[in-house]
Amino acid sequence: MKPSADREPRPIERRTVSRKTPGDGKLEITKIAANRLASLGERFPMVVDDRAGDAHLATLPCTCRGDDVPHVHYFIESDLLRALPVGSAVDLLLDDAGQRLLVVSA
Repeated sequence: MKPSADREPRPIERRTVSRKTPGDGKLEITKIAANRLASLGERFPMVVDDRAGDAHLATLPCTCRGDDVPHVHYFIESDLLRALPVGSAVDLLLDDAGQRLLVVSA
């Protein structure tokens, strides 16, 4: 996939595909990454390797660290993510010119 001619996509972070991603279409990301992707809005275009579609940011309140340490997990959610192999690394890139997220196998 060629980046937009006027600007290179900005790296957001590298993630490892969890065992749950093929089943639920969710890729967990950090709060920092979620904040960087917020400029795309709640729903946004996404390209996973060479497949285009839509995605959205999702959150999940959690107490996995104990009841007295509530926090939030952040996810990108899309059916496109179901095809990613468990344990593989992907780079998340923000394409400002195209107003989309690029998910590229590392």
